[in-house]
Amino acid sequence: MLQDYFEDFILLERSQADDGLGGFSSGWTEGVTFRGGVTQVVGREVDPTGLLALKTMPMLLHEWDVTLVLDDRVRRLSDGAVFRVTGQSGDMRTPAISGMAYCQVPVERVVTAP
Repeated sequence: MLQDYFEDFILLERSQADDGLGGFSSGWTEGVTFRGGVTQVVGREVDPTGLLALKTMPMLLHEWDVTLVLDDRVRRLSDGAVFRVTGQSGDMRTPAISGMAYCQVPVERVVTAP
């Protein structure tokens, strides 16, 4: 089944701490673990010259009971890759009566400085 291709992800939660200089430093702490898989969806894009071009967009297919919203961050445990959610899980959620209970959300990979 589809679940055979899923792997572990961690939802990252934003945290803030006093930096001792009157401000705050923000970071990310690990939240709940869930199962999902990153796949590519082909779409169309119009370039600046007005021509159509094919573009692939990464999508995260994940468990139905997990809700991701715009600007959430998730980390894939297998390689540590971090993805920023660019949509809403509720927009592409299968109906509750469906035999395949999944959600799909668009993501983009976050590149962090070493």
